[in-house]
Amino acid sequence: MDRISETVAATRAGRAVAVRNRYAGGWTARFPAIHGSGLHIVQHGSPWLIPEHGAATRLRPGDVVFVPRGPEHGFAHTPARLPGLPAGERTPNLAHFDVEFVSCCYHLDRGQVHESFAGLPDVITLSIDDAAHPRLRMLADLLGEHAATDRPGDDIALPAIVDLLLVHLLRAWQDRPADVPWPGQEPVGDPRIAHALRAVHADPRRPWTVQQLADLAGMSRATFGRRFGQVTGESPGAYLLRRRLDRAALLLRSTHLPLAAVARQLGYSTEFSFAAAFRREFGIAPGRFRQREHAAPTS
Repeated sequence: MDRISETVAATRAGRAVAVRNRYAGGWTARFPAIHGSGLHIVQHGSPWLIPEHGAATRLRPGDVVFVPRGPEHGFAHTPARLPGLPAGERTPNLAHFDVEFVSCCYHLDRGQVHESFAGLPDVITLSIDDAAHPRLRMLADLLGEHAATDRPGDDIALPAIVDLLLVHLLRAWQDRPADVPWPGQEPVGDPRIAHALRAVHADPRRPWTVQQLADLAGMSRATFGRRFGQVTGESPGAYLLRRRLDRAALLLRSTHLPLAAVARQLGYSTEFSFAAAFRREFGIAPGRFRQREHAAPTS
């Protein structure tokens, strides 16, 4: 699986939500931090993006704001600073409005945002280039339609649209000249750690030991463990566990595989050991997690 597909598949483990925002006159909108990823697409007017850190940015129709890791941010009719910015109220049914933008996000339950997003800025702003990325415009319009109405089939259509938006948005970011490289080409800026990470990604079910990964990286066990923690923020064991359980959450959401089959795909010797690990990470048994996710609406 290529890097973009892997990233979107992991992000899909969350619930998709989309809303249409319309404002007139003096207004503010504050979006709280979330466990997940979000994006906004400006359809009309020129709002100001208010990031958590840094200066406000004037946006234009067609601009996309991508928030890979869900930090707090806001919008306003005039430049402002986020501290002290009132939350404001969303007013989707204004007959006359100065600004309209669509917001959507993937809320993750207890999992972490995919590591591919770790090297990206907190907030990314891109202008939709109809010539270079024509499908982004079409998908942005589709998202606006689904955010503005409540129609049968939305629970299936909305996640599919958001998936495709993320794919084309990540392609646009990857294709643009930028100072920030695409994470995953060299995920952590260290080719030795990158080599070990690629091995884990390729075969997460394998019972990797720290020594095996250190050998792949050409390091001593102690040096590898220390360097791995510095560049990923996790120990090798914690990283591998999270990769497996994030994959488990995705399989439970998107398939009807028996729990024993899911456990085998992830390298667990028994269904019991898998269930215990999953419960520790997500706070719920895998069977109940599947029932809840299949029963819950996506928007």
